[in-house]
Amino acid sequence: MDYKETIAYIHAMPKFSRKLGNTMLRRLLECLGNPQDELRFIHIAGTNGKGSVAAMLAKILSCAGFKTGLFTSPYIERFNERIRIGDQQISDTELSEIVTGIRNVIEKEKTEVSEFALDTAVAFCYFAKEKCDLVVLETGLGGRLDATNVISKNLVTVLTAIGLDHTQYLGDTIEKITAEKCGIFKPGCPVVSSPGQEVEVCRVIRQYADEKNVPLFFAAMPEWEDEKVLYGGHIYQLGLEGTFQAENAAVVIEAVQQLRKQGFIISEEALRRGLAETKHVARFERFGGNIILDGGHNPQAAEKLCESLRQLKKPVYFCTAMMEDKDYIHCAEIFAEIAAGAITTQIDMPRCCHAQNLAFAFEKYGVRAIPVTDPEKAVLKALKMAEKNGIVCICGSLYLAGNLRPFLKKMFT
Repeated sequence: MDYKETIAYIHAMPKFSRKLGNTMLRRLLECLGNPQDELRFIHIAGTNGKGSVAAMLAKILSCAGFKTGLFTSPYIERFNERIRIGDQQISDTELSEIVTGIRNVIEKEKTEVSEFALDTAVAFCYFAKEKCDLVVLETGLGGRLDATNVISKNLVTVLTAIGLDHTQYLGDTIEKITAEKCGIFKPGCPVVSSPGQEVEVCRVIRQYADEKNVPLFFAAMPEWEDEKVLYGGHIYQLGLEGTFQAENAAVVIEAVQQLRKQGFIISEEALRRGLAETKHVARFERFGGNIILDGGHNPQAAEKLCESLRQLKKPVYFCTAMMEDKDYIHCAEIFAEIAAGAITTQIDMPRCCHAQNLAFAFEKYGVRAIPVTDPEKAVLKALKMAEKNGIVCICGSLYLAGNLRPFLKKMFT
């Protein structure tokens, strides 16, 4: 298969049409020689912040001299973003060769898997082939039944902030969702979790930690000022913007401490460099000074995003699209607290909320909202509305971010 055929084959795999579970993936991996057993993992689950935490950890470990694999989801513009070693994405050729080999095994052994399970198998094969020292592994959905949870052991488990999302798959209460995330705990493997979690979340995490007999560490609440984090008596410069990154950085620092306890040499210089040099697209990403692109798509992320936008002390105009299965009405309510105006749009996906319906949600909370169905025209309309002194915040969906990021790059390069 060439690259185009490879991507088409990956996307042709079922997403949620099969029952959640990893029986077929385990069979496939066994046929591939269980590449995951050759690797050492830092496993990350949570509702918000997983991608940023994964990016920071991978950068720090690379700065410390480890050949570090990184598996994240979803991608923004190109599939290859999801599978990286250091700063280098998997090449088109490598991806095609690995997927072709796996396809041959699937057809021979009748081990059909979901799209995400296939992606996970590809990452394991690539990282094992390249003999990575460490792999930062981000879950896709939940934890207990997530494809990444086929690993039998890991060095550190990380739980980022947990909130209500994917309730149709993970449960309709915060306790049920937390329990699913805790499903990645491994006996004896230390767990590091975000500060400031809800009481119910902390209770469930502690319960599962006791049952699995794992050491549990909650990061302390950091202080934040001028893109710098004060934590543990030290000041750290962050490469990622947004006040919400302070809590993510605290989790990362605690995870590094756990790795150090296990004998991994990670200098203070590597920690500082890694935090300062981390880049992660569509997470409070700036374009041209007055455009911010963010993938936040649930109420918890919306709250954190608004906290960061308030720090800018400028009028904020939202340009947003959201999926219908997300709590877009609550998100609109949160955005409305700081919005000077809003442009609502939509992308060509069956799940996407119609721009007019999203505009109604904003107007319900007193914000003038104009529906513009074409995303690029929506951005231009928002820029005109904001004029020179306002901020345009494009948010609501990582799919929207992926749709508009190439357009923004052309505008400002």
